[in-house]
Amino acid sequence: MLLEYRDYMLGQLSDGTGQWDVLSPADPNFAEQVKDYDGYVISGSEKSVVDDLDAPLTQRLFAFIRDVRATSAAPVVGICFGAQALAAALDGRVGRNESGQFRLGVESLKWLSPSISQQWPEITDDITLVQSHGECVLKLPPDSVLLASSPSAAHEIFLAENRFLAIQGHPESDASWLRKMFMPFHRDAFDQTQWEAIEHESTQPVNREGILALIRRLLKDGHL
Repeated sequence: MLLEYRDYMLGQLSDGTGQWDVLSPADPNFAEQVKDYDGYVISGSEKSVVDDLDAPLTQRLFAFIRDVRATSAAPVVGICFGAQALAAALDGRVGRNESGQFRLGVESLKWLSPSISQQWPEITDDITLVQSHGECVLKLPPDSVLLASSPSAAHEIFLAENRFLAIQGHPESDASWLRKMFMPFHRDAFDQTQWEAIEHESTQPVNREGILALIRRLLKDGHL
């Protein structure tokens, strides 16, 4: 299932050109493997920026992000865990969801500037994303720009240095993948009443094409 989802994700993010390689910061040779790419996507993970802060995987990932900032002009997209890793590595702060609850379902985004759709025509007012997170960005990195919030994450999308794009939700996922992968994995975290609400949300429309188009633009152009 995970390999199927990985391949699906790559298909959603790609514009059909170039080569995609899948690398893992769990590999001790990650620092050498990850050099000299034109752009990067840091995906979601079962790992935690909070609980696994001192783990080799997390520390290698943070070192990579800081190295890209210092030595490269490559763009980086962070999704869910990846967004949190970007925030923490760039001197923001990540913690538990402010609600104290794991968030699973579908949420509408609120864009924080009316000029965003003029700057990036891909963005519309009706974007909704799959959410699956127990942690979120609590403090933005210095000099970053907050683009959107959601009911479960005040810092849903932010942009740093015009090339580090962090998205708390899962633009790579549609509702069918929410039901097929995310929901079975997290079923034990919810009581029956909570689960019925999640099941209802999983039938709601997921409108993510604008975010996917923005990701593709960033990876192609190198900046936003």
